[in-house]
Amino acid sequence: MLVNGNGIRDIGNILAVSLGYVLRTLLRVGECIQIKPARRHYHRVQIDELYSFVGHKQKKVWILYAYCAETDEILAMTAGKRGAKQIKDRLKGLEGITVDWWCKDAWSAFKEVLPYYEHLIGKRFTKAIEGVNTSLRNTCKRLHRRTTSFSKKVRNHWFALKMVVHHRNGNLSYN
Repeated sequence: MLVNGNGIRDIGNILAVSLGYVLRTLLRVGECIQIKPARRHYHRVQIDELYSFVGHKQKKVWILYAYCAETDEILAMTAGKRGAKQIKDRLKGLEGITVDWWCKDAWSAFKEVLPYYEHLIGKRFTKAIEGVNTSLRNTCKRLHRRTTSFSKKVRNHWFALKMVVHHRNGNLSYN
């Protein structure tokens, strides 16, 4: 239900279970999920960020993720503040993976972290990942830009995102 746009309270009401039960289930399942690339080599990987809110509208959380359009797979993701440190953290999750070209926008933090000779910068190279941003926003209620549905805790937010990405990648089993 979460990956179909329902919020935590909606799920509890539909299933006639407590909000605490839904949250405990989210945390239990979210702990088990790992987002890992399926291959060891990718020709082009698009990298982008989108924001969401945790707690209140003034507290933005940036989700940075790597996406391969050829395999329609989100390879890795991280959430936190927007900066070069977050990109470095994300790249640690891609160790052992060979990427020929990083497709990205002109955000200066990308230039600091990624090798400059492997950059493809511009909208024509990031068109697919922008579509994925829209898809994620439509799938996960807490990613909507104009909503009152957002997580109160970063951990709940992170596990919900992991579930949505895991499901999107076609990994329908949570074990």
